[in-house]
Amino acid sequence: MSAEVKKMPSQEVTGGSKIELRTSSGTVICLNFSEEDQVLPKIVRLVDPDTDDTAVFRSEDGVYHELDSDSAANLQEFQHMNHCHHCNCSDGNEQSSNTNTDVRKGDERGDKQREKLQKILRERKANKKEDENCNGHCHQIIQLPIRGLKQYVRVNSSQMNGEHKTSPSKDDSSPESKPVKGKNMLEELKIHKEPDIEVVNCTTVKVSWAGQVSNNSHLNGCSFDLQMFSKASPYSSIYSGSDKEFIVKELKPGTQYKFRLQAEKEGDKGDFSPEALCDMPCSVPSTPNQPHVGNKTKTSFTIKWTAPSDNGSPITLYRLEWNKGEKGGPYTECYCGSQRQFKLTHKLPPATPCSFRLQAVNSIGASKFSKDLKCVTSAGAPSSPSPPTLDKAGVNFLNLSWSKPESKGAEISEYLLDMEDGSTGYGFRPAYRGTETTCVIDKLQRNTCYKFRLLASNSQGKSKWSETVMFDTCPERPGQPSRPVLEGKLRSSGFTVAWVPPEDMGGSEISAYVLQADDGKGGQFTEVYRGLGCEYTFTGLSPGHLFRIRLAAVSDGGTSEWSKVTEIRTLPVVPGQANPPVLSKSNKPQPNTLDLRWDPPSYDGGAAISSYIMEMETPGTKEFREILHLCDNTCTVAGLLPGRTYSFRVKAKNKAGVGKVSEVSHITTAPGSPDTPRAPDILCRSAAAIIVSWECPAENGTPVTGYTLEWMEDGAFTELYSGPDKTCEVRKGVSPASFYYFRVKALSAVGPSLWSPVSTCQTPAASPSAVTSIRVVQNSSSHVSLRWRHPGNNGAPITSYNVEVAGFKNISFDVSNSEGSEAEEETTSVYQDYDINELQPNTIYRIRVQAVNKIGCGPFSATLFASTGDLPPPAPLLELATPSYQSLKLRWTSRGTNGKTGTAGVTYKLEMLDKNGSFVTVFNGPTTSHKVGKLLERTEYQFRIQASNDAGPGSFSDVVSFVTTAQPPNIVKGLKVENVTPSSLNVSWEAVQTVKKGEPIEYLLQSQCVGKDPDFVQVYQGPNTKFEYNSPPGSAEVRFRVCALRLMNAPNQSPGFIKGVFSAVSSARIMTPKKRKILESSAESDDRKPEIKEATRVVLTDTQWAMIFFSGFSLLAIIVILLLPSLLEYQIS
Repeated sequence: MSAEVKKMPSQEVTGGSKIELRTSSGTVICLNFSEEDQVLPKIVRLVDPDTDDTAVFRSEDGVYHELDSDSAANLQEFQHMNHCHHCNCSDGNEQSSNTNTDVRKGDERGDKQREKLQKILRERKANKKEDENCNGHCHQIIQLPIRGLKQYVRVNSSQMNGEHKTSPSKDDSSPESKPVKGKNMLEELKIHKEPDIEVVNCTTVKVSWAGQVSNNSHLNGCSFDLQMFSKASPYSSIYSGSDKEFIVKELKPGTQYKFRLQAEKEGDKGDFSPEALCDMPCSVPSTPNQPHVGNKTKTSFTIKWTAPSDNGSPITLYRLEWNKGEKGGPYTECYCGSQRQFKLTHKLPPATPCSFRLQAVNSIGASKFSKDLKCVTSAGAPSSPSPPTLDKAGVNFLNLSWSKPESKGAEISEYLLDMEDGSTGYGFRPAYRGTETTCVIDKLQRNTCYKFRLLASNSQGKSKWSETVMFDTCPERPGQPSRPVLEGKLRSSGFTVAWVPPEDMGGSEISAYVLQADDGKGGQFTEVYRGLGCEYTFTGLSPGHLFRIRLAAVSDGGTSEWSKVTEIRTLPVVPGQANPPVLSKSNKPQPNTLDLRWDPPSYDGGAAISSYIMEMETPGTKEFREILHLCDNTCTVAGLLPGRTYSFRVKAKNKAGVGKVSEVSHITTAPGSPDTPRAPDILCRSAAAIIVSWECPAENGTPVTGYTLEWMEDGAFTELYSGPDKTCEVRKGVSPASFYYFRVKALSAVGPSLWSPVSTCQTPAASPSAVTSIRVVQNSSSHVSLRWRHPGNNGAPITSYNVEVAGFKNISFDVSNSEGSEAEEETTSVYQDYDINELQPNTIYRIRVQAVNKIGCGPFSATLFASTGDLPPPAPLLELATPSYQSLKLRWTSRGTNGKTGTAGVTYKLEMLDKNGSFVTVFNGPTTSHKVGKLLERTEYQFRIQASNDAGPGSFSDVVSFVTTAQPPNIVKGLKVENVTPSSLNVSWEAVQTVKKGEPIEYLLQSQCVGKDPDFVQVYQGPNTKFEYNSPPGSAEVRFRVCALRLMNAPNQSPGFIKGVFSAVSSARIMTPKKRKILESSAESDDRKPEIKEATRVVLTDTQWAMIFFSGFSLLAIIVILLLPSLLEYQIS
């Protein structure tokens, strides 16, 4: 085994085992074990051989956590209780230390319990056949020497006599370094009395330390750490908090536990209190695990079980109960004793289901029963099956079946059916092998005897053979005979047929022939002959009928298939007397036509009726003549007169001849409908009334009972009147100046006549209809705009409208004449607009409209309520706020606002005169100022403004002119100071581009002697970009700045300069003669002669400083982003 200390996350180790030791400070120590180490230790102690510092780790769910100093002090006692008893090696502590530890001995009962546990461990070791060689170390505790341990974990210098002292750290190198206040705090946090223990039940105790806190005021506000110790585990924390009591649950009955308490305040921890002992009361044993089957046979079981926890009181006996497979049946006791196995020898049948349950008993009482164990005894070979039975026998197959025998616990896996065929002489041979209880043996010979026997098998073996049975196949029926044939001459009332025997007799003699025939009308076959003869004569048959005949042969094997059908027809005769013609039931008699029908004759002579001959009596001569030759039994006779009686008779005909004529039928034609009436007469009495009249047409033998009048609406005729009158007055639905169309027909008992020709009329014109959908489309403070749809003119064009305005005046106005062409009428608008002016502002008026044409005035429209708006605002006062060379900022104030710059709900429209001499809008909004940009320098612009509110736009203000300023030159760049000497220096800068061609640019240079001049003074003005400056005596630092001057040559004005913005300040430091001599002497000593040059000092602008700060902040942010993941990873580790 090799120990390797790593302060990094663990990784996979190939070829061995690995454990992780997690310290209280969060550091992870990895230990790698070789492949020979089969079992990992439960306790790992790390010891520094140089300083005797120790650190103890305990395994919890595969992870090793560091124990505190108090838990490490009790390590010797825990090591003795968990020492490996299967090897002869020493404890883990003896590998590195020879000191002894005092172990507290329990009472006699605890020693016995320990010996019993050791015995169980030895038994388990023997059952698993583990190797007694532990490879030089115990499987429970291992101690490893590691140098420099204190740099990885918080170490303790441990002595085996139970005393513990803290190893000196870098901060506490001497006793004098520990403050006195810390000693006093530890003394105040010490708890002198053990906590109070109250047993609630056999698995729960209540630990309280309220009395200890009340007796020591220093413990108020502290948090407490409660630790518990048992034989199974060392001291470990079970509660940490500020409460004064804690309930410990899920304890083991009959076990001794120890509790101790520690106070903590502001990061300081006091000493542990004295230990409090608690012996848990004993209880009944735990519920045993489900017993298991150790061995089973066909007739017995061996049941085994494991011992459950006795909960402090030894188990005295076990009670085993069983149930013989009865669902819901009672359990009976089959064993009661101290053994942990039992053999049930009741000679049970094979495959018998049983249920078992177990109960443990000690001096306290009995435990609950375990879960039921359900098991079945071993199975056996099946019983001998019953012989197979015959379900169905065929010509070449046998359908056999058999009942399922007793399986005796194992499902039957296969049936074996043997068959013996006496004709082959091979004896019994397998005919079927499978799991089904039925089978079909095919490909057998007809009318033959076969022997069968059956055998069943399962996983336990095979049964005995069943009894042998014999079954016979059936004989086969004869083959299909040939069809009967006609023998002799055919007659109208009979004929003779003959046949021959079939070629295949089916293995047996023919016992009879069966001859069947139908009734000659396509009915069912009936038997007419049965016997051994091969000929039969039919007599008494109907003439002309088609008879179908078939033949079958009968033997012991059954009846053969029917032969093919033979069809023979007897000779026909002429048909019988035809039935007289009658009127067709589907069609009534008509005035000019008759629909006749008749039934075929009751006897057709044995042949189908080919045609009928219709005869009619000629009026006046009483002789019948043929009028129609028909194939059907219906006809239509046309060209007749209404109300006349005619005589008809009919004859039937077939291929044998014409039959007897029928009886005479007398049939009368129906009366006719009236003639078509003439066109009705129309009279328009007014624009809303029409009178229609008509005359009675010819009645054609039947009186006219009424008339139906129709008129056209929406392009279709609709019924307007129906009755016996010959006049009708129409008022409903009649409109002025409209065309109407009418037609009439006469009605009689026979039927209606045809429609008369259509009559047309036009109603006169009328006054217009009422105006609808009148509305206000626009309003202002003094006028209202109305709009309405033109009403119907009722035949006369609307010439004018009357507008009645309540409280104002009545208005009448003419409209354009619409009596032009149809094209002009189509282009005329369907709406009429009218403006009412000179109204009062903010007033509500009641208005209604009336249309007028040449006929008269129409009705007034519904009353419309219209209101006028407020007055629009006056024009604001426009003035110049800030001028520049390319923009003008304007502002304005509203008149009548007492100096206020704007009012609520008012918007302003600012217009400027463009090059074309028209005003264009440059601003429209509610604000009272606007900056007009993209202008030319020294140019005059004209503006006007208008205010608008809900009442509408006001008037424009007077036109105002404003002039832009001249453009200043650009800022001078590249200012620098060169050739600095104690008496002079050169100042230069870059040239500035001219603003306008032809205008010269001059430069103004200013200087300031630091410490002498309070402000900059002019030292040069001119067109040059260089200047030699003579330094005044005694000056140390000189600052310079320069700006451009634009010379303006405006017409009718004196020339003037426009000054630009000064450049950035540039400074130069001038050396004194004394300083210069020092530099020259220094240069001569170094054999060098450098040029004496004073560097210029540049003063940075605000923009340059801002760029420097922004670059520095960006660099810092990038560094933080790059380092943040590494810092977080280091903090987590």
